[in-house]
Amino acid sequence: MALAIGASLYTHDVVNLPEMVSLAALGAGIGYLVVRWPTIRSVLPILALLLLPIGLCLLLTALAIDRNPIAFDILRPDDATLASLSWWLLTGAELIGAAMAIAAAPLCRAVSGGRRGVERWLAALAGLAGWGGLAIALLLNEPGMAVIATIVGAGGFTLCAMPVRARGD
Repeated sequence: MALAIGASLYTHDVVNLPEMVSLAALGAGIGYLVVRWPTIRSVLPILALLLLPIGLCLLLTALAIDRNPIAFDILRPDDATLASLSWWLLTGAELIGAAMAIAAAPLCRAVSGGRRGVERWLAALAGLAGWGGLAIALLLNEPGMAVIATIVGAGGFTLCAMPVRARGD
């Protein structure tokens, strides 16, 4: 999902290639830290912690588009306002990003405290990230990003609806 958003920002001349490569290396490092633990129970706190930067990334991307819609080719210079669908998509992405950023801290505490049922909330927030990414993809007219975001959103909500219990450590 992050690579799809990064590719969209790169094609709209918001970031350059060295920034993209360094962020991909950072993401690969974080991914390595996540997968090196042997059980799912030990990974849940890290996944909960990663929801904060994901939510902030979504929120800041939506705010950047909202601040300068002409640069993202959403609003033409001769237009005065956003179309209603664009406004709803942008507002939805901003709200989802803010909700994810706000929910990350209590979720981290719940996961580290060993509360049961936290997996559902992790999956729900991951699904929300996908739907927020879909809103951004539709705004930017990026079909590849829209497909990936839809898969992430549907996967997160499917896992939320049918959680699989992990074995204890």
